[in-house]
Amino acid sequence: MLNSKRNILLSLGAFAFTLALTSTSAFSSENLFSKLDTNTDGMISKTEAEAHQVLNELFDSLDLDDDGFISPDEFSAAKLGE
Repeated sequence: MLNSKRNILLSLGAFAFTLALTSTSAFSSENLFSKLDTNTDGMISKTEAEAHQVLNELFDSLDLDDDGFISPDEFSAAKLGE
């Protein structure tokens, strides 16, 4: 039951994040991940996420494997920048 509630909240958070980013012209391009990955290591760190308020707020819910980074797969799963 707790996991179901968490999954619902994560889905809602990802949806809200997607809406917020796609409505922000600076983050609506197809190069969104690259723009956020400022050190070009292929991951978005918590520090890099601080560049965008909504991403920063939802970082933990998008970091599905809890490794402290948003991977390209996690980013794609959230359907960001579409």
